[in-house]
Amino acid sequence: MRISRLAFFLAAALAAAPAAASDWSPFAEADVVHVVTADEDGAERDTKVWFVVVEGDGFVRTNDSRWLANIRRGSAVALRLEAVEQPVTAEEVGDAAVAAAVEEAFKTKYGFVQRVMSAFRMREPTVLQLRPKEAR
Repeated sequence: MRISRLAFFLAAALAAAPAAASDWSPFAEADVVHVVTADEDGAERDTKVWFVVVEGDGFVRTNDSRWLANIRRGSAVALRLEAVEQPVTAEEVGDAAVAAAVEEAFKTKYGFVQRVMSAFRMREPTVLQLRPKEAR
């Protein structure tokens, strides 16, 4: 009886525990990572971007780029850094509070250059939330 209570409490605690945050290393430490998508003709598009992690999720930003068009069209997406490639899902962020937190993370990570770029930006960028794709 004592073991079954312990098992019950352990199972309840595990069920209530939040999901583990994604491991974004080595991407989180890098200044620039590569977003890899496929153009309409199937050619690989490898684009250098800035990358931040906020509350365990990865984020990138862009403005009307070809790689964003590829994602919107349904292209597979991956992050690449040297020999490491991580397939991901990419979802546009519509929540203003999340977008603001991501903007602050970019300012913290990229400092002065990011602040100058933000001051001259004509419009807000599209923020994409990335999550590692489950292995099949």
